[in-house]
Amino acid sequence: MSIRNLIVHEVQKQEGERKAILIARPNENPVDDQAETLSAQVTNLFNRSGMSTGRFANPQGSQEGAQLPVLLTKYFDNDHFTDFAQFSKECAANYLTYLEGVEEAAGGLLWFNHYELHGTHFLYIVMLKRKEGIGLGADLSLSQIKQIEMEKLHMSLRINLSAWQSGDEGRYIAFRFGRAPKIESDYFTQFIGCDEPKVAAKETRKLVDLTTAFCQSEAIPVKQANEFKKVVSEQCQAKAEEREPLAIKDIADHVASSFSVEQANKFLEIADSDHFKMEKEIFVEKAALKKLTRLSGSSRALTMSFDSDLLGESIAFDPDTGTLLIKEIPKSLLKQLQSLSK
Repeated sequence: MSIRNLIVHEVQKQEGERKAILIARPNENPVDDQAETLSAQVTNLFNRSGMSTGRFANPQGSQEGAQLPVLLTKYFDNDHFTDFAQFSKECAANYLTYLEGVEEAAGGLLWFNHYELHGTHFLYIVMLKRKEGIGLGADLSLSQIKQIEMEKLHMSLRINLSAWQSGDEGRYIAFRFGRAPKIESDYFTQFIGCDEPKVAAKETRKLVDLTTAFCQSEAIPVKQANEFKKVVSEQCQAKAEEREPLAIKDIADHVASSFSVEQANKFLEIADSDHFKMEKEIFVEKAALKKLTRLSGSSRALTMSFDSDLLGESIAFDPDTGTLLIKEIPKSLLKQLQSLSK
């Protein structure tokens, strides 16, 4: 990751008050070791679970509504900002107009970071908070200090500038609310100017259900279905690791090569149906992929979970009686059972 521009502004506002004050830094922050370290920490926090995605409701913006797309159109051109400091100041000032409408919201530090990764340009806008800490002076005396809280992000967004500027219809905005209450996440979404947000975990679960529905509709044998689900899971995992969106068409291409073009078209047809209405691209939440390759269920007295490819092999299911026959019991469980039978 190569940082192109970086600047931090302070927003002063107390909870319970409406008035907010912007303390704007006049020039960009230097891209030094401290900036690189903080940027890496922000990125790691951002890529944790709980991400939502979207796109600008009005990509070029207008005088009414959110000004973020307007300011990007004004200041970002040919993969660089003509005046990043001024862009960030105007953007921060616009942020205040939404912040002042929420008494429960408090101020913090607005972090603007434009960076390039593998030829693609991104912009982070992150609300960071300060916290109280203890420092140690040169004479080993203890003192109270304020430091940036890096255990969690309050509110943050990342825009794929390259995708936005090219007119991409995908969901090029990703954002997180952390533990911010709904009233705060609402004004942050309005500030972004985002259309209907999509939660990555929910979209991933829809993909899992879509994969199962396709296998059932095409009456794909259990073993082949499990192999297909495993490949889909691997594709999703790879995209999650790369922090890139997964294209539904890529899965359809795998269907075409593994089964047939007709079945690939069927997969896309189901994806576009009213029941699923899948986006062309989704961001993957790894934790939501488990049902692709594992079967699980629980009651008050019993919890069971196993890899789906064991079904038909070491685990047999009788649909008529609704019973499972487990042929290879885990050794630790087997020992417990044997000790009880003595």
